[in-house]
Amino acid sequence: MKFSKLMIATIAVCGASQAMAAGVTRLTGSSASSVNVVRGAVNMCVANGGSALVYKTSSSTSALGNQFTVTCSTDFDASIPVTANELRVNVANGSETAVTNAAANPSSTATGFLVPTGSCTPLAAGTEALSFLGAGQMLNCGTALADTSKSDGGFLDVEGPIFNANYDAGDFAPAGFSQVFGIAVNATLYNDLQAYQKTVAGGSVVPASCAVGDTTPTCQPSLSRAQITSLINSSTTNGAKTGGLAYLVGAGSQTAGLTNKITYCKRPQSSGTQQSAQLYFLNYDALGSLGGKEPIIGNVTLSKYAAVENSSSGNVKSCLNASATTDGYKFGVLSLENNPIGGSDTYRFVRLNEVAATEGVAGSTQTSTAISGRYDFVYELSAYCPAGTCAPVIDGIKANVGAGASSPGLFVTGVESKFGRGGNSNKPYASR
Repeated sequence: MKFSKLMIATIAVCGASQAMAAGVTRLTGSSASSVNVVRGAVNMCVANGGSALVYKTSSSTSALGNQFTVTCSTDFDASIPVTANELRVNVANGSETAVTNAAANPSSTATGFLVPTGSCTPLAAGTEALSFLGAGQMLNCGTALADTSKSDGGFLDVEGPIFNANYDAGDFAPAGFSQVFGIAVNATLYNDLQAYQKTVAGGSVVPASCAVGDTTPTCQPSLSRAQITSLINSSTTNGAKTGGLAYLVGAGSQTAGLTNKITYCKRPQSSGTQQSAQLYFLNYDALGSLGGKEPIIGNVTLSKYAAVENSSSGNVKSCLNASATTDGYKFGVLSLENNPIGGSDTYRFVRLNEVAATEGVAGSTQTSTAISGRYDFVYELSAYCPAGTCAPVIDGIKANVGAGASSPGLFVTGVESKFGRGGNSNKPYASR
């Protein structure tokens, strides 16, 4: 049974009014949208004559983390009819929390938010995706989350009904951004794939002149859509699950001393990254007896294959960065907001069907092939806006991140590219 729009609208108005009366808006949902959320909020604040500060739970100058808060010395936007000068965000548990933690959802639950205090420590200027933040504009407040509340909605990697058919499509609005996803592998798998694909047996996909570990597009090894589908579908007896590394690089090619096992570092069903992977590789948009949908593998441990659930993108990266000595070879799906080059991460992105999603260098946009329509593992973000009405700050964020200003892996839909899905994840990626 779908939620009553009248009931949702009533709850949304009451919930938003209660939050806004104290000047606070709370968002949950997609972690991929985080940098754009901060950029949009900062831009709103500055345009209204204010100065913005960003409070975090760590000392990193390149990453926001799962919980952060933006404050403005004035209201974020003069057009908002009530006080709105503080934005608290928690994206710890994936896209669907934009709904499951929202006050407008009668069955939602509360979650924790970061409350700025005078003891928060100023940090150096932002780096990488956060380079638009100056010295002292970010502060580390530690990990305590003093505000336990329900949210005013938030952003999702794909539309709400993808997560739950009972969600009303009218409660979700286009966020205005498209997001690129890619296949990430641990360093050992990257190097072994690269070596194998330099050979005739491996299809000569990688030029023999490429140095070990080279991440430039021409030198990136490639996995096919069919291979990934076989690795993540529910079958436990296909060659992808019984072959170990030999499924990808031929028998006898694995690095000496490593367990010949492939591990899928997956996400839970509440994750937009996971839903995007299921839409793209398993045809989750296809319904009915002739629909062609393939179920996802559960958490399993087999002799040459394992699937392990990770609650956040950060946990997937940890899974991929971990030593391969005991667990062998690993892969997972990540959004291209993540870039391992130039930092401490050791995982790498591979090409998909021999098309690179990333330029393979530090500081790149990681969107060029998607914008040109050559790479199509791309989905459009949406916002949870009950009965079609977004929290005012959500609308403000959507309007205040312009072309060329998105965080890595994201671009403005319909502005920076003529390709898209027309606001419907079930549609093909095509000229619109």
